[in-house]
Amino acid sequence: AEPSAALAAADADGGAGGGAAAAPAADTGTETGAEVPLASAHAEPSQAATEAASGLSAAPAAAAIPPDVGQEAGGEEEAHGGKAEEPPVTAARSRKSVLHAMRGCAKMSKVAKQSIAMKHAASAGPGIQELTSRSGFTSDFLIRFSCQAERRGRKEGAEARRLIKNLLKAEKCKETLGYEYAMEALCREKLRSLLMFGITKECKERGLYARVDIGCLKKWAEVVRKRKRAVICLRAEVHNWLLRWRLLNTSERAVPESVWEKKDRLEDFWSTFHDRSRVLECGPSGLPPPGSPASRQIALRPPTSDSIQGERPRTTGQNPSGLQSLAGSPTGATDGALGGIAGSPGGSNWGLDSAAPVCFGMRWDFEQSVKWKAVQSGSGTPAQKAVGGLQRRPGSQGSLAMAKSASLPTLRKGAAGGRPSTVDTGGCRRRLPDPLPPLVVSKQRYLQECDSRRSAPMPLHFVTGHSKKLAAMGKDLVDGELLAMAGMLQEMEAVEEVNLLGNALLTDRGLTFLLQELSRDSVRATLQKLILARCQRAGPYTVDATVKLLKAGGALRQLDLSQVPIATRFQLPLCQAIGKHSSLENVNLAETGFQYHENTKECLSALLSSKCLRSLDIGWNCFNGEVLKSLGSCVIASKTLTKLRIANCAATLDTCPAEDFVPPLSRFLEMLSHDKTLTYLDISMNRCDFRTALILEDSLDTHAKLRELRLSQNPLGTLGMRSILRLLCRDHTGLMVFDTEACYTGQNNESGGTNSQIFSYTNPGGKYELQLWRPYHRALLRMLYKTMDFLKLGPDEAFEKITFAAKGSAASAWVHPATDAIGVRQIPEEGELTFVFNVEPAIFKRFISTGSLQDSDHHGFISMYFQLMRFRPAFKKVIPMCALWSQLDGDVFAQRTILAALSRDFNLSQSFVEFCCSASKTLQRETVARLLPCIDTNSAYMIGMTLPTFLDFAWTQHQTQNLLGFNLDNPTGHYKLDLSNSTDSTVAERLLLLDRWEAALDRKHARKDTSSRGNGSHIRNEVFQGRGLHMSFASVAEWKMAEHGEFEFDYISNQRPSRKAEVLSDELWESILIEVYHAQGTPEDKIAALRSISHNFLLRSTHMRAMIGYFKEEQQRADVFINFYLRLVDMHNAKLFRVRFEKKEEVARLQHRLGYASFFPFFQPENARFELNLAIYDQRLCASMFVALAIKEKFPHNLHEYGYKRADGTEDPMPLGVPRSWGDFNAIPKEGIFRALYMSAPEDRNIGFRKEIAKTYGYYDTDGITEDDVQWWTGLTEPPEDVINLLEFFISRYPDVQKAFIDIDGPDGNGVITLKEFMEGLEEMECHKFDVKKGQKTGPTKEQRIEQIFRYLDPGGEGSVSREEWGILDQLWKEFDLSIREFVHFLMLSFGDDLQVAWEALDEDGGGELDEQEWLRAVENIGYFGPAAVVFALLDSSDDGNISFDEFEVLEKYKPQKYQGRA
Repeated sequence: AEPSAALAAADADGGAGGGAAAAPAADTGTETGAEVPLASAHAEPSQAATEAASGLSAAPAAAAIPPDVGQEAGGEEEAHGGKAEEPPVTAARSRKSVLHAMRGCAKMSKVAKQSIAMKHAASAGPGIQELTSRSGFTSDFLIRFSCQAERRGRKEGAEARRLIKNLLKAEKCKETLGYEYAMEALCREKLRSLLMFGITKECKERGLYARVDIGCLKKWAEVVRKRKRAVICLRAEVHNWLLRWRLLNTSERAVPESVWEKKDRLEDFWSTFHDRSRVLECGPSGLPPPGSPASRQIALRPPTSDSIQGERPRTTGQNPSGLQSLAGSPTGATDGALGGIAGSPGGSNWGLDSAAPVCFGMRWDFEQSVKWKAVQSGSGTPAQKAVGGLQRRPGSQGSLAMAKSASLPTLRKGAAGGRPSTVDTGGCRRRLPDPLPPLVVSKQRYLQECDSRRSAPMPLHFVTGHSKKLAAMGKDLVDGELLAMAGMLQEMEAVEEVNLLGNALLTDRGLTFLLQELSRDSVRATLQKLILARCQRAGPYTVDATVKLLKAGGALRQLDLSQVPIATRFQLPLCQAIGKHSSLENVNLAETGFQYHENTKECLSALLSSKCLRSLDIGWNCFNGEVLKSLGSCVIASKTLTKLRIANCAATLDTCPAEDFVPPLSRFLEMLSHDKTLTYLDISMNRCDFRTALILEDSLDTHAKLRELRLSQNPLGTLGMRSILRLLCRDHTGLMVFDTEACYTGQNNESGGTNSQIFSYTNPGGKYELQLWRPYHRALLRMLYKTMDFLKLGPDEAFEKITFAAKGSAASAWVHPATDAIGVRQIPEEGELTFVFNVEPAIFKRFISTGSLQDSDHHGFISMYFQLMRFRPAFKKVIPMCALWSQLDGDVFAQRTILAALSRDFNLSQSFVEFCCSASKTLQRETVARLLPCIDTNSAYMIGMTLPTFLDFAWTQHQTQNLLGFNLDNPTGHYKLDLSNSTDSTVAERLLLLDRWEAALDRKHARKDTSSRGNGSHIRNEVFQGRGLHMSFASVAEWKMAEHGEFEFDYISNQRPSRKAEVLSDELWESILIEVYHAQGTPEDKIAALRSISHNFLLRSTHMRAMIGYFKEEQQRADVFINFYLRLVDMHNAKLFRVRFEKKEEVARLQHRLGYASFFPFFQPENARFELNLAIYDQRLCASMFVALAIKEKFPHNLHEYGYKRADGTEDPMPLGVPRSWGDFNAIPKEGIFRALYMSAPEDRNIGFRKEIAKTYGYYDTDGITEDDVQWWTGLTEPPEDVINLLEFFISRYPDVQKAFIDIDGPDGNGVITLKEFMEGLEEMECHKFDVKKGQKTGPTKEQRIEQIFRYLDPGGEGSVSREEWGILDQLWKEFDLSIREFVHFLMLSFGDDLQVAWEALDEDGGGELDEQEWLRAVENIGYFGPAAVVFALLDSSDDGNISFDEFEVLEKYKPQKYQGRA
């Protein structure tokens, strides 16, 4: 049990942000032991604290605050001269104040503590006051909801109070969609609280419940604080983990080039270009000859800003407008100047041929306009001076050189007129780099190549000499441009990288020449990366050149040929060259055309034979299963490979037939169990489903190095995600990151039949039918062997009913496979194997034989078993799971798949679930509902209190009601569960495990098997999707629970209370029945409330009898009866309540649900009628017990009206009677229908044998029971109608039936009555009840009717009725009397002491009389469902078929003693 809500609210107020939230309240009997109710207004001062801390349950909200926590604060204020002014008190503030008071409780007096608690309870408002008298999730949430609404504002606070008021008054709330759900929960909680208050009080008075001091409450509060702190810490850790992951996995980028660096680099390049291109070869006039390349290159316009941004230069056939006046105008100042340069009088256009194409360089444009500066020359014509921008290059003859300042714009200067040495970058100053390095020869060579190939220069870093890496990604290069760059390699001695990614226009012409240049020794020795990815027009010559480059050796470390088509004839040479390369570490051959053919295996073997290969990508090729299996072998053989990418590699079709189809990738994954080097694996888009995921889980179970797994675009579904999450949660695996994008759909059933071959780690037991040629089935078998080893079982213990047959051959013996050197089971790859995996021996070894648990400790067993078999992720593994959840926020379908996967096989912490709630607001309520089974009940309470709205809470309560109402300490009952609901499936899983636990206990105590099918199971009538499981399985233990579908069954526990155990007092039980009668809600709600607390008390048979009469419908009576049937301590008096089931059909249904052996009337089988199907085990056992009992007592006279119908429908006349051999269970037939009536005279009873079979087959404590301890009883429906008529006659004339026996036998009688004496005695008594009515022509005569009565009273058949046999009438008399007294007691509880009030309620029309039909209808209307006809027969003393108030007053003498004389 956790701390009370008041304590938790204060400590969690800051951490969880929620007022009065945060402590586990009354548990619904699911995970804690017994339960303690809330303290109500009737509680004594110290009651609430001791109830909350009793270890049975925790009380919620303010009610859990001990009323004896003091008023010390008020007392101190008065002592200091007055009472301090207090702010308005809300429920949340009152709790927080009381918490502080509790912390100082050592200094308070008891009176002071009482006063403070009562003051705060009174200030909370009427609605809150009523809620605090209840115990449960809903009550606590409404208190918290109200407090939060008060803090948000007056209007919201008023609306919250109105909602609570309407709910408490059962008034409809139009604005609340969850009204009905909330009303159901509130009704159950109120009734629970009221009942448990009385039970707890009585148990404490008897010393059965211990009191707990305040120190325990403080410890619980500290636990709550730590849990809330864990949530905050987890949220911070996940944020940090995601940040670190992004930083570590962001691709490495070069240091960005600054604007000044870029300007300087491009200025240098284009200066070189212009200096080189404008050294004009002059003719006689000092100008280049017309039509020469030099003359054409003079027409260059200044570069534009586009080139500054890195845009590549392009050629154009149009003359730039900026040079139009220079080249084409015959007149004008400038034109004249230029014309003067030509030396012709009329001016010249520099001899430019307008028809010739003009090549333009880099476009350059700065903020300043381009200005041509006139530079004075030492000599020259005036025209030359006007141009000014042209000057002779020093040392040249007859040539003119253009000054740098004439061809380039003026760069932006600093304050001093030069280039600034520093620049401002976001508030800090950074020193600019040094001036550019000097011009290299390769640049000149590149420009020459551009000239010769008529291509525009491209100022890449590699070209400008600023880098040794040819990085031309996505530049759309053509062959001419690449040839120009390749040409400059002749002048270079070192190249580190060639990256042509995405240049789809390149062909063999350019690429082959480049690769040849790279093959030179000097270049090859420095080249480390060669990336030709997405050069899709590359042909065989490129591949051939690549092979030659690799064969030549070198320092190459990375080769990327992805999306480069590789012809089949080149694949093997390429792979061999890669494998033999001495330094190649990273190879990418994705989408290169590898397929499954005869050389593919050899290619992969050669490729992975490399001694230095670390990363390989062969994705987007097409491999079949055999090739992928070969790949697995090669990966295992490689000792250096750490990263493998095989995305979209699995062929759609395989070579095997359709019925034996094996997913190709599964063959590869199966091999990974022997790998020890991979750290990264990408198997995206390979159509991997949950089968492949299980193979992956099996193979990587012990892999300690694999850290990252990529699974995107695979239809894993819920089952596949569960396998991956289990793999992640294993502490000994290295997996920390996995990508499951678009993996959340997929099949969740292996075969679609009743028994799917699905592996469940929590409950792996069941029947398996495996086809060993399928990798999935081999992986499943290996997982079972691992489970066997984990549970420390031997193969013969874990595997039962084994059948093995090789494909197409007869069955043969199965030899359990041995393990290899690394512990992997070597499963054969052919044959069909059928077996049952049994976890019961493990349960017996771990939990029973050790004596660590008591037989009745169901909670302890389930808790320890889940700790053993469920995954609880370590802290380092929780963070990746939380990170995955955060990244999926908004993808509702994906998150639902994750929730469904986590809902089984996992134990989760409160911090994890709260994080999931906070990280996904849209699925908060669904997260709580689905993950509730994975956390302990106390954490579930605290998480439930964090739901944001009342509608969310009501919906969650409704979805989880089967789990919240499940009583593990008293599981006997009927269940109808929806397995698609995680809480329902958890209830089913717990009951299946509990069934194995109790079966192991039966084996320990050598108990007889009383199961329905003789399989030792305590689950009976199991039906899945409308089909009985017994038709397919010998036991429900062989059935593996499905992921969805309806599962309906009955569970009968083997736990029986001791005969000497403490039971509730009659007074307390009476008050419980009163509360049940007056409680709001449906009968189903009342039954649910009773069921949730049924483990807290034991009953006597009289209590059960009284309770049955409070429920009208047969189904309701059956439910409450079955739930409490095994809580009785005096089963030898069971006939007291069994007689209340008057219809044979109702008794048959109870036998069917409880079990024929469990419902067998061990102590009082008299008048028991049975009709048994001998084909069913427990009915055959029941028939054998009846015959054996008859043999022990008086065979064959005890069996009356017997008959046997064969399986073919024919009737066996049984001329010799019932065979004595049927007393032996093994000799009784296994088919047919056997029916009989058991009768036994009192003197023939064998109480010893009856006790023996009750102990053997009923598991009851029969030690010390004597015949006098049994209340011999007979029901009013058992004897013939004339016997009841005779009894009514005796009741009206005698105080007891023994007096009538004496009158018939005579004062000096011999103690027995013959038939003659019986008839004469009735005549003397003037009994006319059996006289033939006037006009009656058919039917038995008076003598025949009396004789029938006599034969009933003489079951032994001796011809006389002894005093003991006459006692049957005494038993009927007691039943008659008790039925009337129970009815009168009901009237007293319902209407008070005055019978007049009760009569007025019954006589609704005021007619003054009631006939039998009116009587029965009126009694049912007031809520009494007992034997009303018996009461009517008693009251109708005039035998006129009606009763009046005068006759009704006869009931006055049947009033209980405490009501006598109070009318």
